[in-house]
Amino acid sequence: MKLVHRDRKQGSALIVALLTAIILAMALGSYLLYTNTQTLLVRRAQQWNAALTLSEAGIEEALAHVNNQAPFLDYADATNRLATDGWAQITPNQFRGPARYLGDGFYVVTITLTWPTIQIDSIGYARAIGGSKGIQGILLGILGQQFDNSGYIKRQVRVMARVDPLFATALAGRQKVDLNGNNVFTDAFDSSDPRYSENGRYPGRNSNKILPRGTVATSGEFTNSIVNVGNAEVMGRVLTGPLGIIMIGPQGSVGDVDWVRSGQKGIKPGWAANDMNVIFPEVSSPPAAIWIPKAKNNQRVDGVLYDYVFNTSGDYIIPGGGNIYVGTNAQVRLLVVGDFKMSGNDDRITIAPSNASLKLFMMGSVFKLSGLGVVNQSGFATNFMYFGLPSNKSVDISGNAELVGLIYAPNADIFLRGGGNNVIDVIGSIVGNSVTMNGHFAFHYDVTLQNVAGARGFIPFSWQEVQ
Repeated sequence: MKLVHRDRKQGSALIVALLTAIILAMALGSYLLYTNTQTLLVRRAQQWNAALTLSEAGIEEALAHVNNQAPFLDYADATNRLATDGWAQITPNQFRGPARYLGDGFYVVTITLTWPTIQIDSIGYARAIGGSKGIQGILLGILGQQFDNSGYIKRQVRVMARVDPLFATALAGRQKVDLNGNNVFTDAFDSSDPRYSENGRYPGRNSNKILPRGTVATSGEFTNSIVNVGNAEVMGRVLTGPLGIIMIGPQGSVGDVDWVRSGQKGIKPGWAANDMNVIFPEVSSPPAAIWIPKAKNNQRVDGVLYDYVFNTSGDYIIPGGGNIYVGTNAQVRLLVVGDFKMSGNDDRITIAPSNASLKLFMMGSVFKLSGLGVVNQSGFATNFMYFGLPSNKSVDISGNAELVGLIYAPNADIFLRGGGNNVIDVIGSIVGNSVTMNGHFAFHYDVTLQNVAGARGFIPFSWQEVQ
């Protein structure tokens, strides 16, 4: 029997064609998958970045919310008013803002009070567009990104912020500080810490509780700002702006407590710097105040005749100078619209020792007070605060009594005169366009003023992505 061999060339060609088609289809499918994956990754990267942008927007809103009273922020009052403008208090120390929608995303932000700092947590949500959640989840997992089951990519940022105090140094001038006197020295204590005070008061020059924080500074606003130490003793640092000038006399001493007490002259290495970069904002009168005109009542208190006696808390306005007495349990804000000039030997501003305070807003050009000066019987600087408005160009205080208080007049040239043969204690902090001390002065800075005497606002000091 004769076998017939069939030709298999046509079958082989068909197999080759099928295999080629399969390979091409796989290659094309792989390319399409690769292209789709790359597109998805690019879009995910854009959404990932968008989530961070939304988080940052939440941080900005939170800072604006807590700083809505800046640049003269009473931060205790500010943090008591956080549950406003749509914000809700969710715990005693935590506040949450309303969700803010921007395009296809939104953010949620909270403020947590961790006094003396605040913690801001902001979560930005960017809508995950395109692809199934399963594929997105796998891809985002590979990238280390978070995918929310609701269809959003989220990123959380945490910022810690601290107060930027108005009174951060003993003496500060925008253009000049001149310690032009005899027996002038600066040091510091902490009225809130018994380790560095005596019952909240200055512990004495020779005490082991003294702190080297009696810093003298000029801002970085002006070229060639000057700190003239002269022959003063500064237990603290000397700071100027980048182009500032520091001058010191042959008997001058700047450094820590041991350096100054041991009789070292000059500036201790590391205790002077030219990196001061602070802007002192101008003062405006409190916007919510309804000023009540105050007439002179010529009343005697403890045998002293006063032009103005305040025994009731409130916001008052007077045209100019006069002896002033603020009584027990009276918290007074006083606007002076004209010049304040008192030159008699018995002239004074007296603040009662118990729960009395005076915040004086000076609109007039000149504030001049001699005699007994400011008699703050409480002994705490925050009970007398002087704010010079832009029209206030000169502050001149002389007398032979202790001055306890805070002076903030960034447009005024401030002069402290007097002392005679005695060393006058000044407890508090002073900020002016220039500050000049003529006479015998011992300046004691209370470091707790940084936390209780007002601030320019809260400023961030750390940034961290936590999710």
